[in-house]
Amino acid sequence: MVEISSENVLAAQIKLIRKYLKFKIIEDNVSFRGHNQERNHVYDLMKRSIVNGESHSALMIGPRGCGKTTLINSVLNQLSKEVDLQNDAIIVKLNGLIHHDDKIALKSITAQMQLENAVGDRVFGTFAENLSFLLSCLQSDTRHARSVVFLLQEFHMFCRSGRTQTLLYNLFDVTHNKQAPMCVLGVTNQIDVMELLEKRVKSRFSHRHIFIFPYEEAGAGATQKSPLITCTKVLVQLLSMPIVKKESKKKGRSRKKSTATEEMETDQADYSIPEVVLERCKVNSSQFAQLDPGFVEDWNAHILSLASDDKVTDALEKLCYYTVNEQIFRDVLFQLVSQLSPSKPFIDANDLSTTIDKAVAPEHRVKLLQSLSILELSLVIAMKHGLDIFDGQPMNFEMVLHRYTKFANANSSTQTVPRPVILKAFEHLQELEIIMPVRSTDSIYNTGETTASRVQKEYKLYTLAVPIEDISEAVKTFKALPTEINHWYNNSVD
Repeated sequence: MVEISSENVLAAQIKLIRKYLKFKIIEDNVSFRGHNQERNHVYDLMKRSIVNGESHSALMIGPRGCGKTTLINSVLNQLSKEVDLQNDAIIVKLNGLIHHDDKIALKSITAQMQLENAVGDRVFGTFAENLSFLLSCLQSDTRHARSVVFLLQEFHMFCRSGRTQTLLYNLFDVTHNKQAPMCVLGVTNQIDVMELLEKRVKSRFSHRHIFIFPYEEAGAGATQKSPLITCTKVLVQLLSMPIVKKESKKKGRSRKKSTATEEMETDQADYSIPEVVLERCKVNSSQFAQLDPGFVEDWNAHILSLASDDKVTDALEKLCYYTVNEQIFRDVLFQLVSQLSPSKPFIDANDLSTTIDKAVAPEHRVKLLQSLSILELSLVIAMKHGLDIFDGQPMNFEMVLHRYTKFANANSSTQTVPRPVILKAFEHLQELEIIMPVRSTDSIYNTGETTASRVQKEYKLYTLAVPIEDISEAVKTFKALPTEINHWYNNSVD
């Protein structure tokens, strides 16, 4: 009975830790680390717009997964504690992938400002008139207008060619002419986004750029961080639990574990989930008070030892080599945390290394080849055999069709496919860039010209863009591949 009860206690502790870490890894989009100077810049712009009624515009630029949106959420969370955001400001969020049209954007702006009743059935001649009316509706009886903060995600999508940049022009024009207190903050991962802006938009923009680059810290005396050190720190921060403080402490704890706990005392604030995140997820934080302090200390000591493991160090170094996107790393940790159980209460270094390998360095080309239809893979094999016969010379569709037809006629079990279907499958291979058109070398007018631009599509020359080793691996590990095709690939070419 004692063993059963102890197992139940262990299962309950692991369930709580697993639940807490899942919220911490996936839901916590408020906690922001590093880039203090850039964060202070954004905080200063928003606060001056909300408190002092100033108008500002800025662009935040950085690669995906570097923390641009988290920085903004962190600033908004801090401002919500200092000022009355609900009554003094309105946060309007637009996304270039969704609000690609001025009408759609205006509809979303009106809804987020909660001015649908004020607009009613009014008809406006231009976008500017509509926006001016919305801003005028925010004017209170005391003639103090509420500040509006526009957050434009995927900012470069608002600048695409073929689209009028009326939205951007009018937003920047309001900040430029100070018609109403407004802060416009664009977020993009495209570093040359300024080249996409029209001249009239550029003239209204403040040309204030905030760059967020991974592993870099701006400011006096700041040095560039090692990617491995940063990644290891993120591992410890995301997987460590906040110490549950209780008056009575269990005796008999080893000195080693106590020392490990003391090393993490300075970062306890980083290990806890902000209360606003738990409230958004409708989670009662009191349930985590049931965690045993001794078990939490053991867990944190295990995470520190995991971070210093050589296998983990090699895996993290590989992760840093392939990507700077922290969200990929969070997905890896989420998978490891989800596997915790009473039979496996701690994270194994081998599991971490294997999960990272699958996440950032899988055989993408092999998986792509195995996702093809049997017909498309047969055309790839036919082209591979043709390249062997012609010593690597490029092939056109007719040559590939000839080799495929020869194989199909020799195997009665192979289903007959009409020529247009085969041509469509061949074109799909080109779209996936499994085969690539051969560039022309005899054009003196256009060095980038390809044979595909001057020849009928059935006679355009192509070559394989995937290594032969990947094709061999795909055929070898393709469980649903018919035996005839496997035999055809492995046979010598005649």
